[in-house]
Amino acid sequence: MPTVETQTGPPQASAAHARARTRRMLLELRHSWLFKLILGVGAATLAAALPMALGRAPWAWFGGLRFALTVLIFLLIVRVVFLLANETLWLLRNRLILAYVFMGVVPVLLIGGMLAIGAYMFYGQYAAYLLLNSLNERTKNVGAVNTLTVRELQLHPERSSDGPLLSDYYASYYFPRGYGGVHSYFFTPDGNPSSAGARQLGGLSPWLKNGFVGVIAQADGYALASFHTNSNAKGDQILTLYPLSSRNLDQLAQPLGQVSMGLSGFVDLSPDRSGITKGPAAVLASTAPLPARNSIFDIQITTWAFIPVTDWSTGKSETVIATITTRPSLLNNQLFASFQSGPNPTAASRWPLVLLGVIAVGFLIIEFFSFLAGIRLTRTITGAVNDLYIGTEHINRGEFDHRIPVRTRDQLAALEISFNTMTASIQRLLVEQREKQKLENELNIAHEVQTQLFPRIPPRVAGLEIQGRCLPARVVSGDYYDFVQLGPERVSLALGDISGKGISAALLMATIVAAVRAYQPSQADLAAGAVAGAGGGRRLALPSEEESRPAQLLARLNHQLYHSTPPEKYATLFYAVYDSERRELRYTNAGHLPPAVVGAHGVRRLERGGMVVGLFEDVSFEEGVLRLEPGDLLAAWSDGITEPENEYGVEFGEERLLHMLEAHRARPLAEIFATVLTAVHDWSGSGEQADDITLVLARIAAA
Repeated sequence: MPTVETQTGPPQASAAHARARTRRMLLELRHSWLFKLILGVGAATLAAALPMALGRAPWAWFGGLRFALTVLIFLLIVRVVFLLANETLWLLRNRLILAYVFMGVVPVLLIGGMLAIGAYMFYGQYAAYLLLNSLNERTKNVGAVNTLTVRELQLHPERSSDGPLLSDYYASYYFPRGYGGVHSYFFTPDGNPSSAGARQLGGLSPWLKNGFVGVIAQADGYALASFHTNSNAKGDQILTLYPLSSRNLDQLAQPLGQVSMGLSGFVDLSPDRSGITKGPAAVLASTAPLPARNSIFDIQITTWAFIPVTDWSTGKSETVIATITTRPSLLNNQLFASFQSGPNPTAASRWPLVLLGVIAVGFLIIEFFSFLAGIRLTRTITGAVNDLYIGTEHINRGEFDHRIPVRTRDQLAALEISFNTMTASIQRLLVEQREKQKLENELNIAHEVQTQLFPRIPPRVAGLEIQGRCLPARVVSGDYYDFVQLGPERVSLALGDISGKGISAALLMATIVAAVRAYQPSQADLAAGAVAGAGGGRRLALPSEEESRPAQLLARLNHQLYHSTPPEKYATLFYAVYDSERRELRYTNAGHLPPAVVGAHGVRRLERGGMVVGLFEDVSFEEGVLRLEPGDLLAAWSDGITEPENEYGVEFGEERLLHMLEAHRARPLAEIFATVLTAVHDWSGSGEQADDITLVLARIAAA
């Protein structure tokens, strides 16, 4: 493991450690396959250089070897950089400095790059906006010339012959002399030319509608067009055009730089069958040069504007791409036009940008000093980390009594105090872990003992199938079920639920098991008593049949539990004795969920009984007698089956359980168990079992 180097160590040790790392790195490079390959290729290159110089070897051999040597040297440099980075970044101080670079410098560079990209996009979109705005303004002016000409002819029909002069008059108002070439063309209502200039256009396109204003694409270029129909008696039609020549485009591009209008892929320039091209034949561009840059930041910006045009021949709307080449200084003159005053308006409009630059430089200075302050903080951080590292080494060796010296009063000192507290807590936790392990071992033993209390082999009574199953929610269960064979034709079954969970419930469950088995004679006891009587010996003192009846047995059990358990401890219990000779079931239900007998005639509930056992001293229990028919299925269960809730808070419920028992009562008992338990787990939908699940099934064999 490398030695930790921090500010707290002596300078001589730090220098020696650095020299040792350098020697180790050089030794690793010397024995690497890459270094050996470079030596081999270099020797081959030198060997090929002499014959090549004498003209006895082709140039290709030497060139190939030199290229391979260059690639290998580059890989060696990459390897050296990688090793240096690993050796350098092993020190926490260097890692923190690099982290400061990533957190402080890199975000500044990224933000600066983002601002540069955003500024480029902003200037580009602003230039496109200025171009489109200027184009829209001239389009409106063309529409105004056309509208005023039409209105004047409507008011004075007698001046219809002066239409071209009126149009030129209004054009001179909206467009200065020598700038534009705006002309109006007059047509008859049926679209035939009625003026000399109109004859050059040939005729009107059928798609033209009254009030059209926009950009059109003709065979010889682009033009701004406006069309209106005179509503006087003659019904003249007037078309006003403003051709976008290079001269006019220079006026549009004057505040921007250079502008060219090309064709996008949306405009169809393929000639039709007559050989006439449907769109402009060439790209229109301004002729004025782009002004020279006035600073290092005054870069050339190229952007695009999408201009909607209408094809003159078809009337189809298309898109033309206008390419704009400009500089930030030109756009700043437009953006900060309100600052342009005094003898030098260009310099006046530059001062907002200068102010932003000064603020940016101030922020960079603050960032630089913050970076230096961060580096200085590494001294205190790495010193505390070194102490923590040494502390972890002691902990790794199991020396939990080691404590870190606290030298400062900051959060790192609080961390050192927390480390010392942690080591003390680990000592306590180890002791508690040992105690917990002992408790878990005892729980496992209790689980094994409780497992022995449940019946492992079902009783063998003619005409009766009986099975039970208990799934504890914890290591030990608070539920109880039992079968005891009282004779060849008699068997008892019991199912109970102890209040509470865990060890206390398991202990009370064991008490009930012992008491119930003690209060009823088993088949072995009866046999032993009979043998003793036949041999003239003393008969065993077993409970009489009257005393072992369900009601009397639960009364005795209640009396014992009341006097031997805490007041808050009680149990619900169902106890029954089945006589297979008479197919008679005698039972008492002490506050337990009423079991059910599912047969061909429906469902019968076993509800007769009384209060829970162990809660009150003097409690009497009522006994019920039920005659069972062949095929009847007796089912008793705990609340762990009926009370689980689904995701909507709805319980599984007894009604759903009884429907399942009715539907599957003829199937083998093992399959009924599996069906019911699977349905309960699927209903709750959670992997953790909330309560003990117990189910007892007994079925009378069919005749």
